[in-house]
Amino acid sequence: MKIINPSGEAQPFSAKDSTEISNSLREGQVIVYPTDTLYGLGVDATSTEAVDTLYSLKSRENSPVSVLLSSNHQLFELATDLSSKAMELITAFLPGALTIICRSDYGFAPQLISQMGTVGFRVPGDKISCKIPELFGKPITTSSVNPAGMIPASSRSEVEAYYANQINLMIDIGPINPSRGSTVIDVSSSPFKILREGEISRQALQDFLN
Repeated sequence: MKIINPSGEAQPFSAKDSTEISNSLREGQVIVYPTDTLYGLGVDATSTEAVDTLYSLKSRENSPVSVLLSSNHQLFELATDLSSKAMELITAFLPGALTIICRSDYGFAPQLISQMGTVGFRVPGDKISCKIPELFGKPITTSSVNPAGMIPASSRSEVEAYYANQINLMIDIGPINPSRGSTVIDVSSSPFKILREGEISRQALQDFLN
């Protein structure tokens, strides 16, 4: 497993690192990267084959994983039928630990689209993960680093314990603190539905929506 240690600068990756990350994703390989909540598993979100590989690692079926974007602007470009209230919510809480469930006509791998035609979008609040879809030029998947039912990996040693020879590249910032993950809200219908409470409290969202 190739290890990349990002810098703390505004541009966390060297030109060589950027090329290695992009090439890994372009070749359908799985990478591990840190977000503002947990380490994530990333593949090209438009590749059916790459997403199949990810689902095999996760031992996951019929349950779409979310997509990581570089900015709110990209979310507004890829989402369809966002209400004005949904746009206000996105602007208020993103970038941050919130997953937005909404519709999109973008060419995502079909496994990432729910039966309702929705996709989960993340715009994390850290400086590292958001750079990856930017340098790759396309959205990537984001899902905790663990087989289904297991505790998410929070360090390189835990990643290797789960996936010793199955991960091509890891962007390593060292051990990260345990997290409840992102809060998930479905804005594809009214009223919005909070599907999972994570780092952003249910009460904070309800206060905003009310």
